[in-house]
Amino acid sequence: MLSGAMFVACKKKDDPKPSNPQNPNEQEQITTLKLILTEDGTTNVSTFQFADLDGPGGNPPTQDNIVLSANKTYHGRIVLLDQTKNPVDSVSNEVEEKKDIHEFFFTPAGVNITSTYTDFDTHGVPVGLYPDFATGAASTGTLKITLKHQPGLKPTSGNGDITIGETDIEVTFNVSVL
Repeated sequence: MLSGAMFVACKKKDDPKPSNPQNPNEQEQITTLKLILTEDGTTNVSTFQFADLDGPGGNPPTQDNIVLSANKTYHGRIVLLDQTKNPVDSVSNEVEEKKDIHEFFFTPAGVNITSTYTDFDTHGVPVGLYPDFATGAASTGTLKITLKHQPGLKPTSGNGDITIGETDIEVTFNVSVL
């Protein structure tokens, strides 16, 4: 690392620009999404995972079904990983660092579950790395989790907008509330 810094510091002004400069707003590569839920008032922790280690078009992804108890509250944490790197890269850290351009959206269908944001960017707009979920009566359906990358597009007040920006990852889990 030190030698790289020294090389940059010693670079001549007439050196050509890199042929492939890194885009600071480039979408993240995400191979794994983990939804970690802790039942309120307990130490009961459940982890539900989606993993597509070779990306679209290769082997099919693996995915857990979410099973929750009825009429409960769960405190969540989303962990995003890029498992193509060694060591594995935690993309969650990058989303946290760049929270002003990222937002998770939670879309239930047919299942009695609601989400509440507990973390916000510097403008007070939701991020969603730490969502709370509340279940109602027994039901089955799906929960779609979408992470949007919205540089220059994410609102600076109110709530976000799922229709703008690029999708970093979108996973639809089957959910049973028992």
